[in-house]
Amino acid sequence: MPNNIVPHDIAPAYPVDVADEDVRDKLIELHGLPDIPERVNCNRGHVEETDGLRITQLSYTNSLGESVPGILMDPLDAAQGRPGIACVSGTGGSAERVSHPDFHQSPDGPLIGWGRELARRGFTALAISAKGTEGRRTSANDWALENKHLAPYGRTQMGVLVEETLLATRILQATDGIDSERIGLTGMSLGGNATWYGMACAPWIAAGVPVCGGVGSLAQVIHHGDPERHSAYYYIPGMLRFFDHARIVANCMPPRPFLMISPTRDEDMPQAGVDELIPVVSEAYKAAGHPDRFEVRQPEGNHQFLVQYFEWMVDWFGKHL
Repeated sequence: MPNNIVPHDIAPAYPVDVADEDVRDKLIELHGLPDIPERVNCNRGHVEETDGLRITQLSYTNSLGESVPGILMDPLDAAQGRPGIACVSGTGGSAERVSHPDFHQSPDGPLIGWGRELARRGFTALAISAKGTEGRRTSANDWALENKHLAPYGRTQMGVLVEETLLATRILQATDGIDSERIGLTGMSLGGNATWYGMACAPWIAAGVPVCGGVGSLAQVIHHGDPERHSAYYYIPGMLRFFDHARIVANCMPPRPFLMISPTRDEDMPQAGVDELIPVVSEAYKAAGHPDRFEVRQPEGNHQFLVQYFEWMVDWFGKHL
């Protein structure tokens, strides 16, 4: 159902025609994303060997001076040259929930322990408690205030989320035994946003799988989505002056493997937004010579991470990383 917050026929102010080859640079600018160093100062803490894995507590600092907690899960018998995957939870999650030893669907819906299960399947996984997760917010009011105060500096909360995610991939690249060219990104909801925006901004990401990641069309969310669903972090200032999601994905992802898991009734993205994106991106992957490296799964359902979706993710990374 259309919402009436702004007119449906509203046009962007001062629209700008961005060349295809400049889309990534403009996206980085819109996010206010700082340079991502190749080497990240990382504080490693308690190490435990259990469940066939080496579990390492760690933390690092973002460009706002905030500490980002993480949990690195490395198979003890892993081969050299193995892939690494950064794992980002939804708003209500955390590194602890993603790395929980009991992999299961909780009674209230969230999938628990999926990062540790990736490690059991032979990947090195780094779960982080990212910007925007409830454990990192002091309150919803402070979250909204921060968004207002960052905006005049050209910084966005989404950009900080992407920054933290990409710093995690740099930590994986520097981890002993990992092939730095076999780095994947995945996440649910807020983590799905971190995944697809992160992959678009960082050409060193080899493959990505956003689950319910809010990718499709920002305009569709504005005009046909739930106006109360997202906080302001989701609405990148000025973005529709330049492009919508389809142009970002079409120009920044190919030929790298990219799987979208986008349920038909996902509250974060109207199905029409995903349907708009698919032909544009499919054509871009076809033009790049790799039509098989882009796939969209649209199961019937709402905003939820199911075990079946996890298995699709594992298959995708197993095939492409």
